[in-house]
Amino acid sequence: MRRRLHRETNLEPEDPLADRIERFEELFGSMTDAAFLVETTTGRVLACNDAAERHTGYPRCELLGTDIGKDLHKQNPGLSPEGILASLAAGQGMRFVTKKRRRDGTSYWDDVVLVPFRTDEAAVHVSINRDISDRAEREQAMRESEARYRSIFESTTDAVFVFDREGKIVEVNPNACHMYGYTPGELIGLPASRIIHPDYYHGFSNFRSGIDASGYFRARSVNLRKDGTPFDVEVHGGRFIFQGSPHLLAIVRDIRPQVEAERDLDRARQKVERLHEAANQLAEAKDEASVYRITIDSAQRILEFGLCSLDIVENDQLVVKAMSSGIPPGTSISSGIDEESVAARTYRTGETVVFGSLQDVPDARPTRAEFQSGISAPVGKFGVFQVASPERNAFSSQDVRFLELLLRHTLQAIQRIRLQEDLVRQANHDPLTGTYNRRYFNQVIEQELARSKRHKRDIGFLMIDVNRFKEINDTFGHQVGDEVLRSVAELLRGAVREGDLVVRYGGDEFLIVLMETAVEQTQVEQRIGAAVAERNRTNRLISFPVTLSIGSARWTPSTDLPIEAVLAEADLRMYAAKRELTQDRDPSA
Repeated sequence: MRRRLHRETNLEPEDPLADRIERFEELFGSMTDAAFLVETTTGRVLACNDAAERHTGYPRCELLGTDIGKDLHKQNPGLSPEGILASLAAGQGMRFVTKKRRRDGTSYWDDVVLVPFRTDEAAVHVSINRDISDRAEREQAMRESEARYRSIFESTTDAVFVFDREGKIVEVNPNACHMYGYTPGELIGLPASRIIHPDYYHGFSNFRSGIDASGYFRARSVNLRKDGTPFDVEVHGGRFIFQGSPHLLAIVRDIRPQVEAERDLDRARQKVERLHEAANQLAEAKDEASVYRITIDSAQRILEFGLCSLDIVENDQLVVKAMSSGIPPGTSISSGIDEESVAARTYRTGETVVFGSLQDVPDARPTRAEFQSGISAPVGKFGVFQVASPERNAFSSQDVRFLELLLRHTLQAIQRIRLQEDLVRQANHDPLTGTYNRRYFNQVIEQELARSKRHKRDIGFLMIDVNRFKEINDTFGHQVGDEVLRSVAELLRGAVREGDLVVRYGGDEFLIVLMETAVEQTQVEQRIGAAVAERNRTNRLISFPVTLSIGSARWTPSTDLPIEAVLAEADLRMYAAKRELTQDRDPSA
């Protein structure tokens, strides 16, 4: 050993320093995991072990005499060669981590321990170096990962919580404080039960199982702000190593806008379903009264409009036909279509009027002082639907859209019913006089006979003919003849009750059916005669008076004669009256 040391260090074997180095070499030479070097106070290598060759990549012959600080490129900003040497000169050992470069240029990390010692002849130090590149790289990666985590943790717009196994908060990011209304000091150490709604909190077992499961979870919940305000959240999280031990990481997103949008969508879906149901009901409605009621009820159910009314035009007046149950009596009144009002303007323009306050509509004439906002929407040319609320800006654009869709179905239902009524009227009425036609009479007479049998009441019949009608047509023309027929039909309708029938039975013949009457038919005949006389007094159509021949007959349940026989009897009496009038009339008249 002494001979090798002498050969490698150029020291005399009897040199006390050589003897000291040899003892160090005997002590550290067998080390395989650490490089052992003896260095001068200037950093020159005097001796080394085999591990130093592997460690630095230099053969021993090149390594001896190498300047550790320069040739191996020590890199540690916190240390300087002068500072190291000064500490060693003062007899102080050192330990530090530094980055070095091997002979082939690759870098590695060294954990260095320097131990100074002196002899009478010289001062040197021992350097023990361990390659900790793998550990250093792992630590560096961890530091970088920690920095990235911290950057994300601090900058994310979601709230981030770290919980321990007992459900206590041990770390939060700034947005968690902002979202929940706490300071960081208030949140740290707070139990999860303080920020999770009781209906969604299941105790510490949740946190322990979440940590032990090592999985990922995602859930919706309701959390609480510091002031107790609940809000909807979506939570993502799972097991997380924090400060060396397992914790539960929870990333919380405020989903109030999303939940509200979902609720709005669900409400809209329900409204669409109710609108569809209302459309079906309106399509099956048999009369306009049903249409009005369905429209009001549907507006209340679909749109949650509590105060609404439906006005229909009759004789240039908007007449109230239906109101919601919440409207006090007298609130909705009829008005003229030419008046200066919101309803009249809506009808005339055919455009929906929406106002958030009464100041928006100077022509508004609210019937109650508490009404502040409203909607006035047209129902085609049939009427106006109005909604009122005691709150300002109570109605949204969606409310307006759904109301207009509902009223479109209302309009179609009214058009359908009126068309059907018009078709029935055309089928059952005489187009010239507006009286019932013979077809309608044939349809209903059997029903009336059956009803009269049940109630044991007579039915009276008056067969009426316009005298000299052919002469009227020939002398004054058919247009005048038509006007005479219309006038006769009008006075006949005025002489009977609403439930009686006036039928145009033939060209100039009319039939009056007196339903279930106890009134003597002669009284009706007298009223007709008086009406004819009054009409002749003011008649300017023709140069001679219009007269009527009337024949009467009665059907009684006790005799139960065929209706044809009763009508034939009335017809015979009518012609008898006509012959009598002809005989009495002056031929020159």
